[in-house]
Amino acid sequence: MTDLYDSAPELSSCDLFYVHIDERESSVTLGFDTSHFPARPLPEWQAREFNAFEFHLRFDSVSELNVSGWSAPAQKTVRMSADDDGVLRFSARGPESLLEFSARQVCVIRTRTYLASAAP
Repeated sequence: MTDLYDSAPELSSCDLFYVHIDERESSVTLGFDTSHFPARPLPEWQAREFNAFEFHLRFDSVSELNVSGWSAPAQKTVRMSADDDGVLRFSARGPESLLEFSARQVCVIRTRTYLASAAP
């Protein structure tokens, strides 16, 4: 996402709305929504109105997966860090939920802008 942002959005400020665990590929795909718009939007995005940005991260070679419960997307504290040996550690914690795992790599697999409703 460095091609889109000078400083990527803090994951805890994004809504984690999608989780796909693929045991065949040992991967986890997460979808996030944010109103923190890219500093350098793609040309096709500039031609239309938008007020929301969505991105999906795929984590590969996942291990140490732990899932417990699920709460609303806005109620999560999300952390991602890398160990000295390059292993990524991801966690998303909410009042009644936990998603945590380790992974060997992460990549952005999808981005999209759209016009979100302002209705409550």
